Amino acid sequence: MPKVTFLPSGQSIDIDSETTLREAAHLLGVSVHDRCGGMGACCNCVVTVKEGSANVCPKTVVEEAVFYLSQDDRLSCQCRITGDVVVKTI
Repeated sequence: MPKVTFLPSGQSIDIDSETTLREAAHLLGVSVHDRCGGMGACCNCVVTVKEGSANVCPKTVVEEAVFYLSQDDRLSCQCRITGDVVVKTI
């Protein structure tokens, strides 16, 4: 099972592959400021992948349309994990 670690809290969880970062955050009680229920409409659930960028899915069409996301920024509701990652909440 992949491990997701959230910074700055340091909380982590072992989770099934293909789980979104949003789902992992909610299981841990980590706030990712999502307001649209995980639909990618609010674009508020931005996290930065600090380690393990090869262990997340490619950016979705929804994420590609968000002009202010840097290369390592992801919408937690759109980003599915495939291996261990460390992400920073904003």
